[in-house]
Amino acid sequence: MTVHHDHTPPRPRPAPVEERLRAWAAEGLDRIAVAALLQERELLARPAVQRVLVAQADDGVRADWTHLSLRLTELELDGVAYAFVEVVLAIALGRQVLLDRVLPLGDRRLAVVLRALAAWAGSDTIAVGTRS
Repeated sequence: MTVHHDHTPPRPRPAPVEERLRAWAAEGLDRIAVAALLQERELLARPAVQRVLVAQADDGVRADWTHLSLRLTELELDGVAYAFVEVVLAIALGRQVLLDRVLPLGDRRLAVVLRALAAWAGSDTIAVGTRS
């Protein structure tokens, strides 16, 4: 009996989608919008959201904000998640959104949105978090 050993190293696993999006979104509104999704954590963990948002690019992945905005109603998000994504899309695409979209967000997601808005305004000194 002959045993054949393949000495070819296994292909490295691709980095998690979160890391690849962070690497892609190095500046501007993309960086702020991706950071908001990463801080929120739950939405980007959904395969359906990844399928609609994450597009393959020559050098990795990118966020396809337009595709997400066109397919948003197909994702079966609850009202809170839907409102959060609308605010993220407004940041990413430079669109207007009604301020009342933040009303249902809850403390955790509202803090993410407030940090994103502060970053968009160019402020890195405003602290957003729980008061003690």
